[in-house]
Amino acid sequence: MRLSKRGWNNVLIFGVLIIVFLFNFSHKLLLQPKVHQRTLISSELMIVEIKTPDFSIKRAGRSWTSEPNLGLSEHQLSLLVQNWQTLPLQTQGAIVNPKDPFIMQVYTANQEQPIIVKLIQQGENYLLQTDQQMSLFLSSQELPLFLGR
Repeated sequence: MRLSKRGWNNVLIFGVLIIVFLFNFSHKLLLQPKVHQRTLISSELMIVEIKTPDFSIKRAGRSWTSEPNLGLSEHQLSLLVQNWQTLPLQTQGAIVNPKDPFIMQVYTANQEQPIIVKLIQQGENYLLQTDQQMSLFLSSQELPLFLGR
């Protein structure tokens, strides 16, 4: 392939531009903090009941009921349960011996034993912990999305 001096000059300029753009964008990608998120309960599981020390939410056919009555409509209860499986929360390290956790039990159609969820207050915010490896950060503004209060 024969190129004139001007042609080689253009090839060199475009090559340098491509390299500069690659370095620039890869540098920005590397500097972005990696935030890992996940939902509290896998969307593959079918929740049938959520029990807390204060109330329980049960599936009744295709709708939801709460005992005692939380003053939420069936649609609001459905959205509340849906949040447990759809809202992504930021992961953090687990707390080994949490002090006075609020224990909740989530019963699913796929498992005999409930999933134990510990709600741990950390200042004004909260952590949700389902295992010993990881907890999920929950701001005080997000708390009503999970507990309806």
